[in-house]
Amino acid sequence: MKKTILLFALSFSWILFNSNKTDRLDEGMFPLSELKQVDLKKAGLKMDPISLYNPNGISQIDAIVRVGGCTGSFVSEDGLLVTNHHCAFSFVHAISDTINKYVDKGYLAKSREEEAPAKGLVCKITVSYEDVSSKVLMRTQETNDPVVRLQIIAENVKAITTEENKKNPKLQCEISEMFTGRTYVLFRYQLLKDVRLVYVPGRSIGEYGGEKDNWVWPRHSGDFAFLRAYVAKDGSAAEYSKDNVPFKPVKYLKVNPKGVKENDFVFILGYPGRTFRNQPAAFYQYHEKYMLKYVSDLFNWEINYMEKLGENNEFLELKYSAKIKGLANTAKNYEGKLQGFRRVGLTDKKKAEEKEMQKFLESDSELNKKYGDVIPKVNKLYDEIIRFAPRNLFYDYLYNLSPTFQFAAAVDNYKTSYNQIKNKEERAVFLSKQVPRLKSLYQKLFAQMDPSVEKPLLIKMFADAKEHNSDNEVNAVVGFYKKNKTDEARLKTIEKFFTKTKILNSTLMMEFLADSSDAVFGLNDDIIKFAHEMNKEVNKYDEQDRKREGELNLLLAKYVDAKSEFKKTQFIPDANATLRFTYGYIKGYFPNDAEWNKPFTTLTGVIEKEDGKDYELLQAIKDLYALHDLGSYMHPDLNDLPVNFLYNLDTTGGNSGSPVMDADGNLVGVNFDRAYTATINDYAWNEAYSRSVAVDIRYVCWILEKVAKANHLLTEMHVVN
Repeated sequence: MKKTILLFALSFSWILFNSNKTDRLDEGMFPLSELKQVDLKKAGLKMDPISLYNPNGISQIDAIVRVGGCTGSFVSEDGLLVTNHHCAFSFVHAISDTINKYVDKGYLAKSREEEAPAKGLVCKITVSYEDVSSKVLMRTQETNDPVVRLQIIAENVKAITTEENKKNPKLQCEISEMFTGRTYVLFRYQLLKDVRLVYVPGRSIGEYGGEKDNWVWPRHSGDFAFLRAYVAKDGSAAEYSKDNVPFKPVKYLKVNPKGVKENDFVFILGYPGRTFRNQPAAFYQYHEKYMLKYVSDLFNWEINYMEKLGENNEFLELKYSAKIKGLANTAKNYEGKLQGFRRVGLTDKKKAEEKEMQKFLESDSELNKKYGDVIPKVNKLYDEIIRFAPRNLFYDYLYNLSPTFQFAAAVDNYKTSYNQIKNKEERAVFLSKQVPRLKSLYQKLFAQMDPSVEKPLLIKMFADAKEHNSDNEVNAVVGFYKKNKTDEARLKTIEKFFTKTKILNSTLMMEFLADSSDAVFGLNDDIIKFAHEMNKEVNKYDEQDRKREGELNLLLAKYVDAKSEFKKTQFIPDANATLRFTYGYIKGYFPNDAEWNKPFTTLTGVIEKEDGKDYELLQAIKDLYALHDLGSYMHPDLNDLPVNFLYNLDTTGGNSGSPVMDADGNLVGVNFDRAYTATINDYAWNEAYSRSVAVDIRYVCWILEKVAKANHLLTEMHVVN
């Protein structure tokens, strides 16, 4: 299928700069439609720019894969793909136990038959896309009700995607919002449902330094992993089967084992997750003052609790390792963002900019009539959001972090809807559609249910909520404390939530969740009763939230237009997990006063860090270093093996695993992190403090050849004969 070129109107709305501008940009997560606006030849690209993205033929983007919430790239004609160790961690964790310690020692399939399924992992390849804004916004002008407007948009999105999925049964079609309330793009993806583990290095390589080194530089981490995609014999997407065959990508990346040097041009194609650069100052204030601190504090509490449970218990240590890793990554990222907000003074700068913007709009009668009330209205809505932030954050993370409570709340919500239906036939239709959904939710949540962590978490969160001011009282928690006046009574009640519930009995729940049965609605455990009390107030506040969301959806569309008038330019849409391009150079930087960070770390640094605890190192690596056995991968200027490197590209979460490519489009690294000062990039990018981190392909090849003894993979990638 040809890759559809976006309509001119959309292309125009995304232009950030004039086509003759080639200096380093203020930001640069470019949608594919904007590549033609950049003079990449002048910037340093040696390959033909049409080879990056060719809407009518094969190009570089055909080698790029969305790997769950990460990115990867094909590196062989047989569906071999490379991504990050931390992107594959949960899948190797799932096949590990106290006997087969693949998490610690690593996993290597020496043949195709040994490749283990990465259960639940689905990969996506972008096939085509088109602007569907006019279709999504159809009929929205017929109402002044913001909630109704959102409903119309949701209905239009559902109708368009349903039609597209019928027309393209072999693809998955999704609509992504590029600018809030204004611009919508339909993406068509080829799915790969059978993905297998090929080589995942042990933790001492894949996350050398662990959380101690996470989000910091210098790094010495071999954060890479190899997977393979399989399909049915006819080439169609298929779930795991021993009869499936390796996927044959139309394009794969060539590995450059000579790597790059300082100041070399590099670029990335990937699926960055989420940025917030087009948001108003009040949004920044909410994140800085409330959301980031609340989440990082809560996650750190849960991490510390799980680490205590895992002390001197090998089974629990392994059980919690994946969850701790995920929570710690977010917590430290949010702490870095908070530091960035303070150091840059970002919220205050944003507020000052909006004041100037408001003056500008008011100085022009036409603009004032069109946009003069946008910023005041946005600020009024965010005043409400900020006022009720403690209560709403409590709601969000109670449901998010306690899967047992989340399912109890879901049962109660479905039951409430069911009881409102009086017609027998309509009840039957409801059960036939909704019970399978409830069953699917249970199967997903059951594996995460863990009373050992959830019980103390509820006690901690209830205690925090009890301290809320009168605006943020949680009625269900107030009632809980009235009924349970002592710590002992509260602990006993929470214990009953989990010991008396049938939700934790999966065999019984599968019987209750039989298709078209209403048996599950007969459950009346204490935790479901409490969830009912919570749902009553949460559902009431949800109506208010939906109204605010609808109003903001319309206002933020105008906000971007007004800002474009003020700045005399257009803007790149925020990252939203759709394919983007970014480019720059291998460069060091000054993270702090008088502190220069070089752009490469080396094997010497790996050896220097080794302490047998936080920095545990394989004996094989120490022996190879002692022999100075670097193979053919030594950096000529460093006289050492390069391990990680820095570059000034614009990346964020979701770019994990993105291929770093040289001027000829060859693979030279695998993106895996940002420096601590660059975590603020999600809100504002600046070349001075923004640096991303990759594992050098020379280190990857050296590990494969000298440590893992996986020459078959180097041969498959045509690195060696």
